[in-house]
Amino acid sequence: MRELTYQELATFDGKEGRPVYIAFEGRVYDVSNSPLWETGLHMNRHPSGKDLTADISAAPHGPEVLERYPQIGSVARGASEELNHLPAVLQKIIGAFPVARRHPHPVFVHYPIALLMATSFFVLLYLLFQKPSFGLTAYYLLILGAVSTPFAVATGLLTWWVNYRLKLTFFIRRKIQLSIVLLAFGIILLVWRSSSPDVSHPLYYIMAFLLTPIVFLLGYYGGQMTFPIEKGKV
Repeated sequence: MRELTYQELATFDGKEGRPVYIAFEGRVYDVSNSPLWETGLHMNRHPSGKDLTADISAAPHGPEVLERYPQIGSVARGASEELNHLPAVLQKIIGAFPVARRHPHPVFVHYPIALLMATSFFVLLYLLFQKPSFGLTAYYLLILGAVSTPFAVATGLLTWWVNYRLKLTFFIRRKIQLSIVLLAFGIILLVWRSSSPDVSHPLYYIMAFLLTPIVFLLGYYGGQMTFPIEKGKV
């Protein structure tokens, strides 16, 4: 088997009829026959011709999927060049804990999604039944949702830096825009409700209901980045 440099590996990117090679823990695999790699880009996120050790280590599947494909060579072991844009300390942390590369954001993002959608639900219950307990529950959920949102945003920015080199793609642009709107709505509603416990203005309720479609769209765009829908494939 041949030994490839990272520069040589990068030429096997599946474009213009070239083979599709990826590296994992120093071994190079030919995944040209995989329908998920036919364009040279897996799940619209993982490019071929790269060392994907960190990606596969943090993926929902294990490296055993590579056993279906031939190992055609090897590359020198070491840190992936994909992380060279990061400070050395952060490279070491990700090298020691690959889960830190992609998982912090999915962990934190579920809190504001659930809490703010629940806020809309309890506001609806309050309007339907006029029970103060429903309004109070909505207020507490709003507090928790507003507190957890900055953590989701911060880990999202970290993931954007680590994995996408701060490249402003369509989905990331939409997520940034919606995150700004969500933060603004959360702050406005929280200040409004705190200063006036007996809120009755229609705009307050409209903004509270809009929390649900906003977080739904944020989740949709995030899902498209992680598990994109490929037309004609299931």
